[in-house]
Amino acid sequence: MIIRMAKVEIVGPKQDLLSTLDLLHNRGIFQPDPHLLERVDLAPEDRLQALVLDEEGLRERSFFQHLYERVTALLELLPETTNGISPLQPLPVMDLLAELVNQHLAKAREQTRLLADCRQEAEELQRDMVFWQALAPLLSELPNNSNLELFGITIRDLTQLQALEELLQERTLGRCHVSSTTTTDGTLVGLIATDREIAANLRKALADERVPELPLPDDLADLPLPERIAALQNKVATQAAGCRQVEAELLELARRWRPIYRRAEAWLEERLTLYRATATAYTTQLCFIIEGWMAEAEVDQLLTDLSRAFAGRVVLEQQVILEEDLDQVPVMLRNPGYFAPFEIFSRLLPLPKYSSYDPTPLIGLFFPVMFGMILGDIGYGVILLIIALLLARCCTPHRLASDVGKVLGAASLYTILFGFLYGELFGNLGETWLGLHPLWFNRGKDILPMAAFAITVGVVHILLGITLGAVADLRRHQPRKALLKLAMLTTVLLLVLALVGWFYPQSWLNTGPLLIGVGILMPVLIAAEGLLAPLELLKTMGNIISYIRIMAIGFSSVLLAVVANRLGGMTGDVMLGILVAGILHAFNLLLGVFAPTVHTLRLHYVEFFSKFLDLGGRRFEPWHKRNP
Repeated sequence: MIIRMAKVEIVGPKQDLLSTLDLLHNRGIFQPDPHLLERVDLAPEDRLQALVLDEEGLRERSFFQHLYERVTALLELLPETTNGISPLQPLPVMDLLAELVNQHLAKAREQTRLLADCRQEAEELQRDMVFWQALAPLLSELPNNSNLELFGITIRDLTQLQALEELLQERTLGRCHVSSTTTTDGTLVGLIATDREIAANLRKALADERVPELPLPDDLADLPLPERIAALQNKVATQAAGCRQVEAELLELARRWRPIYRRAEAWLEERLTLYRATATAYTTQLCFIIEGWMAEAEVDQLLTDLSRAFAGRVVLEQQVILEEDLDQVPVMLRNPGYFAPFEIFSRLLPLPKYSSYDPTPLIGLFFPVMFGMILGDIGYGVILLIIALLLARCCTPHRLASDVGKVLGAASLYTILFGFLYGELFGNLGETWLGLHPLWFNRGKDILPMAAFAITVGVVHILLGITLGAVADLRRHQPRKALLKLAMLTTVLLLVLALVGWFYPQSWLNTGPLLIGVGILMPVLIAAEGLLAPLELLKTMGNIISYIRIMAIGFSSVLLAVVANRLGGMTGDVMLGILVAGILHAFNLLLGVFAPTVHTLRLHYVEFFSKFLDLGGRRFEPWHKRNP
């Protein structure tokens, strides 16, 4: 349902503005609306003007804003901890925090930089490690000769390796040796050994061919070959230990100070929110004025809180919601127990206007009934009821899965009910095995009665929608539109009765006078709405005929269930028959959940709601504190 809202005006001395805003912010029940103040009529000497902070207020806001930016930057650098938020009240120590945050921010930035450099160097050493570990077997093939110069290279593919080997052999006159292998990540690497006298020429040749060289670190290059890998491993371990030490220092800083700064950040954000909220207040020479919206049920309690906090200096007055205010009233939807889960469907629509209706209760009333009318099978209903109970009990309350379970539970109960009326248990299996017979009619055979029933449901649903539209127009003080809707309702009803009398003649139902009534009403509608009136009448009749889908989809579900039973019986084997029939029934059940849901919602959204629902409302978004 749409919660009844109140338009309120809060007035008090200028010096109490921030305290009043803080109280409203803490309560989280008030949405300011500065546009309402445009219609406030005051004497010229007391004309309203936007609030401008004085020099002290501007200085304080600038101080808090700058401090908030530094605290936020510090928290982005500090790692997460499990210490929560400190209960410390920031305001008494805000000046001290302003000094400390500069020191901690500088320290955190330095440690973050050191950690980034350390990790980068560790990654480079690890890449070197992978590279040279892959080349270790090749190193063991070379003689331990200090006159050899070694080059580690990365190679694109075998074709480049062959071309490179031919080029180097030509440049060095055969005085180099090229070996290759593959690293653990699949990279092709090579080891080149040559005399130190021609190493410079060989390095130039590699540069000309754009072959990337990966030399050992300078402090490892002069070590004997067997010791190079071990020294590189030690260097990697030392670098990793250095990274862990910097991480530990940064984590210790976070453990000690992050809870305090998180508390300070939350307080500063709330304080700055109050300063921004002053833009919604207007002032005269002596006082401030705030107008806005809140739930009517909360007005008395807020009035009591203001009186207690300000000893009567700040007053609240509930004002009359004018007709020109109706489109501006924010909307808050709140539905009791049974209807609450059906909000998963109403949330798919834009928010209704305040003067319209909440579609949730209407969906809650009609959706399960139409779903059951379409599926209408005891066996399918029992399976869906079990699934619904599992979802509702095993999932977190007020979450999507839990709400789906509750909606499915209501729909499954009506599915079982209509299953008894149709005499269906997994199609015709109930009739074959248990002698189950319809309490109403067999929709698999009685197609015309089922079609007439579906059309009747459409007539009732559409006429209810037109009636709700007329009531809504009366609530908006638009009697002319309400009368036109009632005239349309009467015309549709007369046409439906005339059609019934045409196809099913009855002594008490005379078609002639009904058509005369339609003939009298049509000129009235055309005079009031123009040529759109006949088109609207045709559209409404088309909406009613659209409900024939209830019969069509249900009929196809019955036929598929019967086919599943027959195919299962034709297998000649009990287990195979159960398997075949089970698969087809599972497929039919899946369609039986999807199709009724889609088409029932379509009947609501397009045919039903178009007759009365006025969408495009503003969401109620009160001030409230951010959860830290």
